[in-house]
Amino acid sequence: MNLSLKGKTAVVTGAAKGIGRSIAEKMAESGAAVGIIDFDKATGLAAQEEFTAKGYKCVFAAADVSNYESLVQAKQQLVDAFGKIDILVINAGVSRKHTIAEIEPAEWERVISINLSGSFYTVKAFYDCFADKKPEDEGRIIFVTSGSGITGTGGGAHYAASKSGQHGLMRTVSKEFGKNGVNVNAIAPRVIVTDLFDTLYPTEESKEQLMAKIPIGRFGYPEDIANLACFLAAPESSYIHGQIILMDGGRTL
Repeated sequence: MNLSLKGKTAVVTGAAKGIGRSIAEKMAESGAAVGIIDFDKATGLAAQEEFTAKGYKCVFAAADVSNYESLVQAKQQLVDAFGKIDILVINAGVSRKHTIAEIEPAEWERVISINLSGSFYTVKAFYDCFADKKPEDEGRIIFVTSGSGITGTGGGAHYAASKSGQHGLMRTVSKEFGKNGVNVNAIAPRVIVTDLFDTLYPTEESKEQLMAKIPIGRFGYPEDIANLACFLAAPESSYIHGQIILMDGGRTL
């Protein structure tokens, strides 16, 4: 299946590196114009430069997703650049692997403000880009959440709670935008090989113990998430709506 996003405009938050960047690049390869939102201006501008050098249409907009006003400004910058937004990927997030005893209130509030409040602020900032769409416009909103929202394991209580909250938010958004033909879904990865992988699993023994839990026999990579995101963004996925799709190689039973 040759999925095409030609003529579409996609916005990806937290897209300067990691999973978000992989999603943005895959969507650009599939023909979409891409807006990158990230708080890291230097890395975001570097990504824009690299994408542009490859011939992709790409615009970087700096924003902190925990700051609603900065998202409103980023949205306006991207609408001015592209004229419309068809696909919104809500990916920005943080993780802190601490026990409940170790989590201070300020850390709890920071993780919730980025992961959960930031997801709501992103939907709110881009609301009018989707509220007026019609089914033939094929709008898409994709949340990148985590299997932690299902299992309660992983990055700590604040992380799991924020990701579970994203699932509830996604389903509410799916109900509200369904009548407009805007498909809304969540991709829920577990461990993916990104910059944090070696920090979380620093020894070969720890990696082997993790691998033993994955029936498919390999680790997941950002490209795996990007491939599913592109499918969910394409017309071929139009009957998938309001779903949480777990991506973990069969680890969670």
